[in-house]
This record gives sequence, structure tokens and C-alpha cells, in this order.
Amino acid sequence: MDTDEELELAALEQEAALLEARGRRQRGGAARVRRLLQLQAPVLIALAVVLLMWGRSAPQPATAATAAASPALIGMSSAHLDPPAAGATTLSAYVTIRNNGGTPDRLVGASSPWAGTINLVDASSPASLPWIIVPAHGSVTLKASADHMVLSDLKRVPKAGDTIQLNLNFADSGTVYVFAPVGPADSLTVLDVVNAMKYMDKLPPQ
Repeated sequence: MDTDEELELAALEQEAALLEARGRRQRGGAARVRRLLQLQAPVLIALAVVLLMWGRSAPQPATAATAAASPALIGMSSAHLDPPAAGATTLSAYVTIRNNGGTPDRLVGASSPWAGTINLVDASSPASLPWIIVPAHGSVTLKASADHMVLSDLKRVPKAGDTIQLNLNFADSGTVYVFAPVGPADSLTVLDVVNAMKYMDKLPPQ
């Protein structure tokens, strides 16, 4: 074998040795990576679980629907009126107003087929009130010793046992009607309401 062939053979042998060494390093590196992943797998899984649980429990960005408070939701109970005194020209009305919504509302007025005018008044002053606030998730009771309603310009003087339709006007909730007996609050019956509803927005026959 001449010198040129020997040199070419030596170069090939050297290149083969380099390739083999590189392959060993790559195989060794892959093995190290596999061992590292095997060692770190439990940690990575635990971290993934923690991140998942945190993502579920973390406060979510408020949407337009959840950011806004729920609207006022008005209900009424214990409505009633004082029996009128002889020769009376006005009549006081009382009711408990409940707001089950997340936004306050205001009672701004009232009407009735029985009266020409209904004023919101404070027991401590003869002046009319512009409104009565009903707080969110709260209630207000209109009673003789506090804010209440006064019916005047009566179209008919009611008597004990009559059922009076009251239309309460709210700034946000609109008009909500209630039937109020003339007498104790607990004197209203289902039959009274059924009969009163036959004559909605007008005086019942005498």
C-alpha cells in the first residue's frame, strides 16, 4: 500500500472514530435528558396540577354582565289604610317595600282610582317628600310615625273593609300596584284581592 492510500485510510479511520465519539455523546445526552425527565416528571405534574387549581380558583375578569349590579326587584307587603274619621278628607296609607335587587330604587309617587292626589310625607313635617329611597337588599316600612302616603281629593270616602288599589311609582322599577284593606294589614283576604282586580284602575261599584 503506497503512502497516499495509507494517508487516505488513516483519514477515513479518524473520521469514523470522530463519528462514533459524536454518536456516543449524543446517545449519552439523550439518556441524560431521559433520566432528567424521569426525575422531574413528578415535580412537573405537581406543578401542572397547582397551576390548574389556581386557574380555577383565581378571580376571573369581570364581564359586562357580572360587573353590573343586579337591578332593583321590588315587592310589597302589609299594605293597609287607616279607617277614615268622620268627615275626613284625607286618608293615610302604609306599606312595607322590599328591594331584593342589588341596586337601590326610589319611590317617587303614587296614584289610586280612589284619590285625586297621593303625597309622600314625613310624619315630622307637613311638606311632601320628593322620593323615598328603598336600599338594595333592604326594605323600608311606611308607617304613621315615619314616612308614609297620604291620599287626598278623595273621589269616594272608603269605609272599613274596602280594598284600595294603590299604584306605587318607582324611579327604576316603574309602577308596581298593591291592594290595601281599610283596616288592619292582616285583614286582606284572597277573595278581597280577586274582587278588587275586577275593577282595576277604576272605582268599584258601591
